[in-house]
Amino acid sequence: MANNERSDINEGPSRRVDVELFIVHPTMTPAEITSALGLEAHFAHRGGDLRKTPKGTSLKGRYPDTRWRHCIRYELKYQWFADKITALVDSLVPHKAFLHRVRATGGTAEIIVQFLGDGYLADNVPLQTLANMTELQLDFGIECFSVPQS
Repeated sequence: MANNERSDINEGPSRRVDVELFIVHPTMTPAEITSALGLEAHFAHRGGDLRKTPKGTSLKGRYPDTRWRHCIRYELKYQWFADKITALVDSLVPHKAFLHRVRATGGTAEIIVQFLGDGYLADNVPLQTLANMTELQLDFGIECFSVPQS
């Protein structure tokens, strides 16, 4: 459906969706990833650090790898969200060399869309966005929560 045909369809209560960049790497530090991308992590830990719960309670062992996640939460009035994915992917194009280095040195980078259980969401991710994700060597993940998340 064309954007101009979407004006009044499925308007209703707010729907939350998170669009995220998630990087896993065996040796890079969170600071290195943040510096290279110019984005702040909303969650990160460094490989080799002592494990802990999200509330800070110590756990046994050490993290086997670095995990870094940048999240953007959107409150949507309509069901469509693909333009949010496109915006994040487009912002990563200048960082193509870094994203290629992540994969070439044993890591992964992924765009994740989280549907947070607030109702109906549906859309089509444009072919050009998918092509850009391929060019940037980004995987695509989808996470759905059937119960609303805070």
